[in-house]
Amino acid sequence: AMSNVFFILLLVVGFAGWKALDHFQLPNTFSILLLILTALSGILWCYHRFAVMPRRRRQIARAEQRSGKALTDEEKAKIEPISEGSEFISSLFPVLSVVFLVRSFIFEPFQIPSGSMQATLYVGDFIVVNKYTYGIKDPIFQNMIIEGNKPERGDVIVFKAPEQALLHTSLGATRAAYAENLALTSKDNMSGADYIKRIVGKGGDRIILDVEKSALTIVHGKDGKPCEIDCQAKVFEYKQEPTNPAFPTQVEYLEIGDVTHKILVEPMRRYSGIEFYPQEGLPAAEWIVPEGQYFVMGDNRDHSDDSRFWGFVPEKNIVGKATYIWMSLEKEPNEWPTGFRFDRFFTKIN
Repeated sequence: AMSNVFFILLLVVGFAGWKALDHFQLPNTFSILLLILTALSGILWCYHRFAVMPRRRRQIARAEQRSGKALTDEEKAKIEPISEGSEFISSLFPVLSVVFLVRSFIFEPFQIPSGSMQATLYVGDFIVVNKYTYGIKDPIFQNMIIEGNKPERGDVIVFKAPEQALLHTSLGATRAAYAENLALTSKDNMSGADYIKRIVGKGGDRIILDVEKSALTIVHGKDGKPCEIDCQAKVFEYKQEPTNPAFPTQVEYLEIGDVTHKILVEPMRRYSGIEFYPQEGLPAAEWIVPEGQYFVMGDNRDHSDDSRFWGFVPEKNIVGKATYIWMSLEKEPNEWPTGFRFDRFFTKIN
């Protein structure tokens, strides 16, 4: 019963710590909290195992030697007693350490809260993100420890949103100016918000968006630099799919590019150009991706706030590659689930 009380207290303290850290808008609040809890329980576990328990065994041996008989369990419990709270926290160390290592370096679960990646990912999908395929990073500052594969066009990635993405404005120029000010301070452009989008272009690529058709052309860069001569252009193809009953007001296309997947388009959506993230010397709806950064878009093209509107994702911000849907709840944004989508369980993300 006491362990249940300590568990509830630990949850309350953990939640309070999470909210306190959240106040500072750090990129990896949960990882910091998990590291603190793991370290605290680990220190107690080591103290009990390597200091308290050997001393306790010696004290019991001396007491038995003096009395000339074996002590009962009740008598042993009175020698060098360990508080139940301390013992409970130390007992969490093996579990917390496994969770911390797996979540930090191997796989991390995420839940899809919005419809920006429909019709690939639905609201209520629970996904697994592979954290080692692009290399091993430290879980707090996102610094690379061991290099891995480079993210590729077509990959669906989870990343820490650049700070200008959180600005509530429809003006791309405002977001661009904010990003430029951040760059001048040499500050990592990394917020605490997790986003999920698809990589469309990488360093050196020229992205050309046909706004009327929501169609893409990618002029591939070379070694992270824009291509000047003998350039290879990838013109995406689009095949209209039958109307999807889940999205009756939108047109569903099969986009055939670096990866073949479905997208959704609003037939009546129009853009004026001022909402797009501008780059000097380029017309609206064209971008050249800086070296070491990525251009991302949501598959729900007209309901996604992405690189078209706030710019590029630094490689350091990338958390991992979305690989599988392991569970899916039938739900709408900000509503309680009404059931399960069993046909989406354990499906690969393309």
